[in-house]
Amino acid sequence: MAQGKRDHPDADAQQLANHCNPVIVRKPKLKRRSIHVRDGEKSAGYTPIIAFQIAESGKVIGPHVKRSSGIRDIDDVGLNFVRSRKYNPRPGCPVIDSEEDVMVDF
Repeated sequence: MAQGKRDHPDADAQQLANHCNPVIVRKPKLKRRSIHVRDGEKSAGYTPIIAFQIAESGKVIGPHVKRSSGIRDIDDVGLNFVRSRKYNPRPGCPVIDSEEDVMVDF
């Protein structure tokens, strides 16, 4: 086994990268709700981008709207979608910065 490690010096780094790669273990089940466009709101023509961090425990930390759709209810659906996710625990791994473009079908 030690010989194999000398033959592949990047094997440990690859194993650590695979260990620290987040995997979704709980996907959100969101209830349908109506989207209300308030006075003054106008679609920006984009889907919202939600930025967040993934903790060592797999918990989503600090989700926030990085790019708004222009409609608060759509942005809120995107936030709730990301908030309700759970990733696999990754003991010994650093917090990961992530973002997601959330398509809201209504």
